[in-house]
Parts: sequence; C-alpha cells; structure tokens
Amino acid sequence: MWRRLEAAAPSLLLAAIVAGFGALAVALTEGGRAFTSEAWRRLRIEHAPVALPDVAYLDERGHAGRLKDLCGAPLVIDFVYTRCPTVCKAAGALSSQLARRLANAGVHASVLSLSIDPAYDTPLQLSDFKRRSEPEPSSWRALAPVSARELELLLRQLGVVVVADGQGGFEHNAAFHLVDRQCRVARIVDLEDLNGAETFALAAR
Repeated sequence: MWRRLEAAAPSLLLAAIVAGFGALAVALTEGGRAFTSEAWRRLRIEHAPVALPDVAYLDERGHAGRLKDLCGAPLVIDFVYTRCPTVCKAAGALSSQLARRLANAGVHASVLSLSIDPAYDTPLQLSDFKRRSEPEPSSWRALAPVSARELELLLRQLGVVVVADGQGGFEHNAAFHLVDRQCRVARIVDLEDLNGAETFALAAR
C-alpha cells in the first residue's frame, strides 16, 4: 500500500500544482474572461467605476474649462492625437457620429476627444483635426489638457497606456470611456460599438 502511495505521490503533486495554477489563472483573468491587459482594465472599471479627475483643458475654439464642470450628464471620452494619420481620424469620425446619434435621440451628453499630445495639440491643431475628421457638424468636441502633469493624472486614473512609437507618434488605448452622472468612468467599449455607447448614455441620462 505504501509503495502504491509513494508511486502515486509525484502524480498527485503534479495534479495539485496544475490545479493551483488553474485557480490562479481564473482569479487573475476574472474567471477566464480577461486575457489581455485591456480586457482586464475594462473589467476592473466595470466592477469598480473610477472618479474622473478634475482636469483643466482647452478646446478647439480656445475655450478653457474643467472636465468636472461637464459632469451631471453622461460623458463619452476617447483619446487621440492630431498628428495620428489613421486611427485617430477614424476615432474622430465615430465620435462625431455618436454625438449626432445622441442628439437625435434627445440625450444631453458630451462626446469628447482628449489629446494625449497637449504640447503639440493647440486649439488650432484641434480645430483642424475636428474639421478633417468630421463629415457633418456635431456637438463633438476636441480638447487638450493644459499640462503634461494633468494629462498624466488622467491617464493614470483611467489606466490608459501611452507609448511613443519612436516616429513622432504614439501607441495608446483606443476606446470610448463612458462616464456616468456621478462623474465616474463606469464602462469602456470599443470605438466601433456606437450602440453600446448610446445605450449607456440613454440609461445614464
């Protein structure tokens, strides 16, 4: 009997190790649903909404304001930089489309594109970006934090990662960040998920 147990011991130990790693993987991936850092970030936001930092900004018209002054109604925020040749222009077009859809649905909400390159993205650059990206006029706005410090605060709070690509551009999270009436980022959806963003804004109004 003892010999049988001794012979089985390595197999039992291996099974225990595999089970332990399996349990750890399930815990770290939210039950197996989050296998990337972006998926993890979205699940964490959904489970525990985070307060939107009170960041000062300038918009495409040169108007100054603070993000928290826009709270009290749903906000939809994405991140762009005006020198981006591809994805950001598409993001702007989607933001403009979403702003028109919300207006047509009678939803009072702010749709904002925030620059991750405030040193370059002056109101003039933001205005040109909006003109190039927007097929039809809408209430969508392009903003830039007034300083790198305030931008860093915003990115850190929301878990947005920005990495210079070595060619004057950036790699960064591309998504709609949905802010509820309590000024909390409560959900993150893909830029193409206009239905999801609209449904959130309708429920949060």
